[in-house]
Amino acid sequence: MYGDTVAVDQLTFDVTPGVVTGFLGPNGSGKSTTLRLIVGLDRPSSGRATIGGRALRDLAAPIREVGVLLDARAAPAGLRARQHLAWLARAGGVPARRVDEVLAEVGLADLGGRRVGGFSLGMLQRLGIAAALLGDPAVLILDEPVNGLDLDGVRWVRGLLRRCAAEGRTVVVSSHLLSEMDQTADEVLVLGRGRLLAHGSVTEITRAGAGTHIRVASPRGPELAAALRAAGACVTPAPDADGVLLVTGLTAPAIGDLAAGRGLALHELTERRATLEDAFLELTGDTVEYQAVERRAVDWRAIGQQGAGRRGVRP
Repeated sequence: MYGDTVAVDQLTFDVTPGVVTGFLGPNGSGKSTTLRLIVGLDRPSSGRATIGGRALRDLAAPIREVGVLLDARAAPAGLRARQHLAWLARAGGVPARRVDEVLAEVGLADLGGRRVGGFSLGMLQRLGIAAALLGDPAVLILDEPVNGLDLDGVRWVRGLLRRCAAEGRTVVVSSHLLSEMDQTADEVLVLGRGRLLAHGSVTEITRAGAGTHIRVASPRGPELAAALRAAGACVTPAPDADGVLLVTGLTAPAIGDLAAGRGLALHELTERRATLEDAFLELTGDTVEYQAVERRAVDWRAIGQQGAGRRGVRP
């Protein structure tokens, strides 16, 4: 809690090695607070956050077990990039050779002698990721790591996270770029007002979204539609194509089996799942703290005519 404000409320979840877990939620949902609780920068009023069964402060060499990036701007502006990483390496008992290794890995090999204060946000993100990788940890916790990166940098981070997960590491990453999380994450945690709204694979979360459906086309469409409805599916005509049905309530394999069992030919059987953005907005619609009021369009010509009429002038 912050004063009387509950930032994280009865939040319980586990993340597993070998997958990229996306940590999602609207502004004010408790994402950053939760990450701070995990790494010991904040203390919960009740409950506990552990990594491998232990609190981070109890780990013998935290930097060698957990790599953390919470704020890319936290690096001291007066230090050179190599000095900053060398200080972290020495404090964490990491071999000095790792400094140049991680600078090269994040694309800053030629900028190690530059002062941090002259870095762009994208360069600071790369430096922060280098610091997180310094101890070659089994766990990575990254808060908004692609902010300020160009397209090439975003793709690089995506590849890095996927590689780390493939190596068996535990990867937790928060981001407001839902299209990027759709491509990067294996699982997602969705928070709203400090509570867990959903936790599952991206496929599970998006398949449950309202926009997910199966497109089905058959030369015997009416007969197929009747059979699908009898099986409990919801069937509506597609607005963009004659003879195409939009089906929810049954999976594509179930529809194919049903059609085959009745000898009904299929010309199309395609799952169209909702995007992660669609599913996210559906899940968090009632928990958004700051909502803009949609501005109505103004007919200025009509207003002008009304004003002219009041003045007795024809427009």
